Amino acid sequence: MIEPRGATIDLSVFDRVTARAETLDNGLGVVLLPQAGAESIVTVVCYRAGSRDEGSDEGGLAHFLEHMMFKGSALYPPGAIDSLTQRLGGTNNAFTSHDVSAYHFQFERRRLDEALRIEADRMRGLSLLPEEIESEREVILEEIRMVEDDPWDALEQAVARRLFGGHPYARPVLGTRRSLRGLDAAALRSFHRRHYHPGRAVLVVAGGLPSDAMGCIDAVLGNGAPGESTSARPRQELDPPAGGAGSDRRVELRRGEMARLLVAHPAPAADDPVSVHVRLALTVLASGRASRIQHDLVEQNPLALWAAGAASGHCLGGMSTLTAEAAPGVEPARLEEEVCSRVDGLAASPPSAEELERAKRVLFADWVFLHERIAERAISAALEHALFFPGFTRGSYEALARATAADVSDACAVWLSPTIRIVGWSLPAGTR
Repeated sequence: MIEPRGATIDLSVFDRVTARAETLDNGLGVVLLPQAGAESIVTVVCYRAGSRDEGSDEGGLAHFLEHMMFKGSALYPPGAIDSLTQRLGGTNNAFTSHDVSAYHFQFERRRLDEALRIEADRMRGLSLLPEEIESEREVILEEIRMVEDDPWDALEQAVARRLFGGHPYARPVLGTRRSLRGLDAAALRSFHRRHYHPGRAVLVVAGGLPSDAMGCIDAVLGNGAPGESTSARPRQELDPPAGGAGSDRRVELRRGEMARLLVAHPAPAADDPVSVHVRLALTVLASGRASRIQHDLVEQNPLALWAAGAASGHCLGGMSTLTAEAAPGVEPARLEEEVCSRVDGLAASPPSAEELERAKRVLFADWVFLHERIAERAISAALEHALFFPGFTRGSYEALARATAADVSDACAVWLSPTIRIVGWSLPAGTR
């Protein structure tokens, strides 16, 4: 247990599930997370392949392939995976980010072989039937329309494009209508061949593991070549924060009926120790009723209906955001000024001991509550091993425990500086 300056962060929570990690001969990383007494089993396959791996003419390809992974392979025709999952009383899902694509099942503990067979079959190849491709294209086009129609989603994407510039992180994971219409079976098959092989994947199996779990995994998934390349991905570093001002640092949309503010800054890479200090700064500013922005601008002087802070979890560097919805009758410019003044004030006025302890407790409690379920622990382990290194998460919370008030204000001065700030507004039509 680490107890820095009165804060208690019980790092023993990271010892409750002891991982065993191996790499099979074909390059597949395997992580076992046994949990005594568990009656279910969770599998997560995480591929080091996301939208950042797309070519300039492949926008949305990684996410499109995620859909097609459920639409037919040699042993599982279209619809079979979902039908089988339901028949066995299990669940399945998947997600694609800029950095990874991941697929997960949760079954009764005796059904491990079924989950492994599905993953092995679709790793080896997909049917990519023309009618299924066209059907899923329409599904994704509808997803894009939903994002465009949501004021917050549209604003966040517009700000991200401005902040990330020419980096792949600027592109939406879903792609655009134009890029999506240009993708065909050949493009999907090429991306699958390049990235969906053992050498670019990590398998996590968690819960009620059989005693011969590793042998079962090797028998089903241990065959085949590592793939075209098992070398590390290029980091494609983001440009360092650059100063500047003017219209290129502002984004304004006319969407919806409410005035919505998004104040954005570049965020350090997830494996940069300073990223912990930035997250603490955002928590001090806008997490909970005692935070500076919520206390001052929501509770005491209600210029906003609510406020929140967050940092994207991108591997190479992300975006820190402070969001607020203006109260009725409040001038947007006034809310923006007050929010930004609180950000700049934290750089000049470090958090008190009480503020710092509260922020640490909030961040640690959020992690604990989110990871009470073995499924969430399995997904986190898959991301940790695919993108970083074993023990990365524990190391982050050790750094959190050690952080000082000076660390927080210094990070705020550098990473939440007005010189690198982008302000986004989604305003009702007719608002000045």
